[in-house]
Amino acid sequence: MSLLSTSSMACNRSTPPAPQKEAPQSSASAATNPVAERPPAPKVLPTLAAEPFAPEGTHPELLFGIEGGLAVVEGLRVGRIVDGERIEWVGKIVDDNKHLGGSHIVSVHGRFPDAVDVVYDSNEGRAPQPAYFPLTGKGVHFRVGDGGSPGRISGVTAAGASTVVIAMDYEPGFHVKTARGPGVVYKFTSFEAAGCRKDEEFRFLGHQGVLPAVVPSTLAATSTGTLVTMGMLCEKRGPTAEVWDKPGTSRLVDLGGWIKEIDTRSELLRGNGDDLFLYAGKKNPILRFRGGTFEPLPRLDKPFEDVFVSSNGQLHASDGRTIHRFDDGQWTPIAHLAWPTSFDTMALEKDTLWASAGMTVLKLRETKSVAFEDGCPTPFVYLYDVAPQNAPDFTFPTTQKALSTFEGAADLGLVEFFEGARRLGITVKSKEQGEAVVAHLLATMKDEDPKLLCYAPKKTRGIPLKPKRK
Repeated sequence: MSLLSTSSMACNRSTPPAPQKEAPQSSASAATNPVAERPPAPKVLPTLAAEPFAPEGTHPELLFGIEGGLAVVEGLRVGRIVDGERIEWVGKIVDDNKHLGGSHIVSVHGRFPDAVDVVYDSNEGRAPQPAYFPLTGKGVHFRVGDGGSPGRISGVTAAGASTVVIAMDYEPGFHVKTARGPGVVYKFTSFEAAGCRKDEEFRFLGHQGVLPAVVPSTLAATSTGTLVTMGMLCEKRGPTAEVWDKPGTSRLVDLGGWIKEIDTRSELLRGNGDDLFLYAGKKNPILRFRGGTFEPLPRLDKPFEDVFVSSNGQLHASDGRTIHRFDDGQWTPIAHLAWPTSFDTMALEKDTLWASAGMTVLKLRETKSVAFEDGCPTPFVYLYDVAPQNAPDFTFPTTQKALSTFEGAADLGLVEFFEGARRLGITVKSKEQGEAVVAHLLATMKDEDPKLLCYAPKKTRGIPLKPKRK
């Protein structure tokens, strides 16, 4: 990963409050968000492969970048990665769900070593009973949704000297609870105060109590204590942020000029200084919250699938093939992934990239590139990743149909192979044949993005091809 460092351097009901419309801040922040020009890449970018990180006797399953280090989860315990090679276990949650089949950790927040926070659920899907647990330091352990009643925890964040949790329980409805530090009060703009109609009302599993105008799906606070949440106004109208510049009442900000729909992976991230970054899914631009207003960041030609901040709060994003860093108003590529990959979480500490996927913690290490170069003895066409729900003996009929009309289909080898995930590809006899196959598939399977690589799969499952008779 030393190359990563080197290349990075180179390169009231009477007057209902309405959501505020925010004008773009500059031509680069126009609501239309034109595709930004890709900045020049450093001459040599490292190629990274994701390898399981499991020091002897352990199998960490989840990874979270929090203040002060990288948190990993194994069962009900939480540890910190030390020196990039070992795990220092810092605590274990109290399992108060044994009558429901036990518990599992959902997320880790806070700060090492004195304020590590954990959110966990029961293993009974019909009664998850979401809970907050202060793993280290002083805090208030609580849960919502007792016995399977409606309950939800939207997130945890440090707001000034306090740690706050946005939760929903059957009786009080949505509320902001102080879990650590001095008590603070944040009041949601109510459904009625925002002018929402009765027919727009949505009660999460029939809960009673407060229904905010914006049901929060994610939240974060700036380093100076401004609290921001994001969700749909009146449940159906459009993406909206709720902003508390200080404890007390809030203001609503319409995000519909930039965000059309909210992805399930939406999140707010705290950057360095007083920045927050909002990722609402790959169909939308990333928004930066700075100085009390939002603005979109430039977009690249490929949408981002994973967005994260480094240990010093610098924004990074991956499109599944290339990892980019945002600085000086532009995106700079810093590394390629050996294989197209989407992770559950990503983090960067010092010079090392980390991730988690499939209940496995991964360390990204430099590896040999599989990019095609002249003289490659093993040209290979990578097609796409195999959907997990596909049976082991699936024959990919749509792909077969497209290949059947290729001149010389009899010389191709359609194979399923494993490289961090189930993938599909084609063995070819030459560079020219590989390029012809790629061109044919781009014309016949317009939703796919085949690539000519230099690669020889080790363990494969051949799928017979039937060339179309003339």
